Parts: sequence; structure tokens; C-alpha cells
Amino acid sequence: MAAALTAGILASCSFPHGPPPPFPGPPPQPRIAFPALPPVPSTPEAVRAEITRWFWAKGYQIFQISALLGQARDESGYRPCAVGPAGLRYLFQWGGLRLQRLYEFAGRRGCPPLDTQLAFANSELRSEPKFACFWHARTAVAALSALRRGFGRGSC
Repeated sequence: MAAALTAGILASCSFPHGPPPPFPGPPPQPRIAFPALPPVPSTPEAVRAEITRWFWAKGYQIFQISALLGQARDESGYRPCAVGPAGLRYLFQWGGLRLQRLYEFAGRRGCPPLDTQLAFANSELRSEPKFACFWHARTAVAALSALRRGFGRGSC
């Protein structure tokens, strides 16, 4: 009955240019282009380059970056998920309480992404008094010596 009523109403209407076009529906949604994520460094050379880029962007001087590169080379061979002796882990071979702090900083256990490890190292360097000699160093050799003392539980 309702169909007959609708047909009768439409038949009584006049469309001078023919029947109206069907409702097209909502317009298609535009495609959102997300920026590509930077590739995860997968070789020691790529990790070395990322360490350099990351610390340079944070305002470190080239001799300080050189010292950090030397420390990462010696500790992990530029392998962010390296497992060393005596429970030492990751790029700068964190262990004990420092490793627990890294996990808290990362918000999870397990190997943190490289940028998280670099951010944690930056945080340690800038907030721990035992790294004061790193900031007072004027050469890569002196800065590396300071890193070795600081990361090795020593101090200036």
C-alpha cells in the first residue's frame, strides 16, 4: 500500500528536465598521507650515522659526539640490542640500577628503540653529576675518558 502511495505521489509531480539524479552519498574521504617513518638503522654504519645525527641535533660538539661514538663502538659495536657479559645490555651496555632506569625511561623491558636509548644517554649525561667532566672536557680523548669513568660507575 505504501509503495502504491509513493508511486502515485511521484507520478503527480512534474519534472521539467526529467527525474532528479540519485543522491550521490557523502563525498569520498581524502586520503591522509602520513610521513614515512625513518628506517630503523640495521647496520653498524647506519647506527653510527644515527648516533652522530641525533647528538648533533641536540647541540653536542663534534668532539663530544666522537667520544660517544667511541664509547658505543667499544661497548656494543654499534649494536643497539647487544647483550654483553655480566648482565650488561644494549648500545652503551647498561647494567644494574642504570639498566632498570633505562627500562623505566622506555616504559617497557626489553631492547628499547635506538632513539630511546640515545635520549636516555642524553638524560644521564645532562643530569648525573658524575658526568660533569664530560662537559668540561675540551677534546675527544678527555670526553671519552670521562664517559668511561661515568658509565663505569665512577665519577670525575
